[in-house]
Amino acid sequence: MGTSLEVMCELLVGNLESGDRLEALIFSAIYLKWINTGQIPCFEDGGHPRPNRHAEISRLIFRELERIYCMKDTSLQEVLSIRKIHPCLPSFKAEFTASVPLTRIRDVAHWGDIPHDLKLQIKHTIQNKLHRNAGPEDLVATEAMLARITRNPEEYSEAFVEQFKIIHHELKDFSMLGNLTEQLESIKESFGDRSLSALTLFLECKERLDNLEESKDALDKSIDLLLKTAQSLNALREVIVKGLESSLRNDVPDAAIAMRQKWRLCEIGLEDYSFLLLSRFLNALEVVGGAQQLKENAESKNVSSWNGPLGSLFVGIRQLGLSGWKPEECTAIGNELLAWKEKGLSEKEGSEDGKAVWALRLKATLDRSRRLTEEYSEALPQMFPQKVEMLGKALGIPENSVRTYNEAEIRAGVSKLCTLLLKAVRSTLGSQGWDVLVPGAAHGTLIQVPVADGEVIRLTVDYSKKPLTVDAVFRMQLGHVLVLLASSLSASSVAHRTWKDVVLSKLDPQPQ
Repeated sequence: MGTSLEVMCELLVGNLESGDRLEALIFSAIYLKWINTGQIPCFEDGGHPRPNRHAEISRLIFRELERIYCMKDTSLQEVLSIRKIHPCLPSFKAEFTASVPLTRIRDVAHWGDIPHDLKLQIKHTIQNKLHRNAGPEDLVATEAMLARITRNPEEYSEAFVEQFKIIHHELKDFSMLGNLTEQLESIKESFGDRSLSALTLFLECKERLDNLEESKDALDKSIDLLLKTAQSLNALREVIVKGLESSLRNDVPDAAIAMRQKWRLCEIGLEDYSFLLLSRFLNALEVVGGAQQLKENAESKNVSSWNGPLGSLFVGIRQLGLSGWKPEECTAIGNELLAWKEKGLSEKEGSEDGKAVWALRLKATLDRSRRLTEEYSEALPQMFPQKVEMLGKALGIPENSVRTYNEAEIRAGVSKLCTLLLKAVRSTLGSQGWDVLVPGAAHGTLIQVPVADGEVIRLTVDYSKKPLTVDAVFRMQLGHVLVLLASSLSASSVAHRTWKDVVLSKLDPQPQ
């Protein structure tokens, strides 16, 4: 891994022109992720760089990434790329930048009361590799060895097993692979009293949520606790982001830089966990009735049940802003959500029905929210695919890994919650709830032919007048939407009709 980090350091640390910077960050993010996931294995190259060399290079890269992150001209795409690189960098705490780091493995490999063949296996599969060219596969090998020596509790001495567990923990720490709770506990000492209360509240909520039994009786408690945990996470992440706002000075001590790395990884870890909470909240909401239940409550003018979903959406939008994605827009949407939640539903607003005004007002904010979240979800697929394919082909990465690279990065939870709430709002307004796939205009002719059990619809679109897309699937989907829209305009009883067939045909070839 040392050589890989050196390549990244040469690429990133220097006088990159702003036009080249984004490309360098994207390629670095792709390459380091494949290193960390084992898609690119680390082999010994004849050199002997100890892990402290990895830590020193990691510190150089981290400083440069933080410098770019805090610059005023840094683009949203560059911010997203940097946030993908940070979790792939090894730790550079003092114990890992020491001249001879991770020496415990040497002592364990010469432990007196273990079999000779086990000593040799530890020496050749872990110790030598770790000290010559440390990489993610060393943690995998250590985990496998730990599983072996703990399989039979009395086979090896308690002291030996305890030392090996410490080695495993040290390697997790070096690779920055501790779980979120462990990471947060490691920065507790750097918090002030006010910040510490936010950390304590989140950890308490998370522990209660982790221990909550999954049962029907616990469902209501689960929804409330999920929301409370998300809100406490939001408060904690705001504290950490505030602490990371200032850029690093040139004379900052190494210990302070190492602590900043921990803070940054905790901040990114909180973002990841927030979307997990949001997904769980959405699933729980569907179980208790979802959009239909919200609609029925709104019909009876009891909108208190909307407070939880709207509060959860507020947290989701806020998380995007804290990650650097259009923070002003996220703040504006968040303020609207809080305002509509506080205002509630009135019997009348002027001469208008209060429920209709409430629903229309909320719909406008939800539409705005979904546009924002969909832009975020589409940003990564727009940035990475071509470069992923190019680099994957050059490095011999399996096709499946190349094809699915972006799937884990897409944050669809916020958008799905927006969709659920929009469905409930439309139903409250008496709307059919159709979504516009792509806004625009098309020219064509709609022909409806009555038949015994419905109607056959033929929509002919003249693509020569307005190019739409070369995607055939989209043309068919657009045809469905235009058919339903046109038929709703031409027949007041459209809701009671049955469509037997829909055919989309083109009058002239679409321009390429």
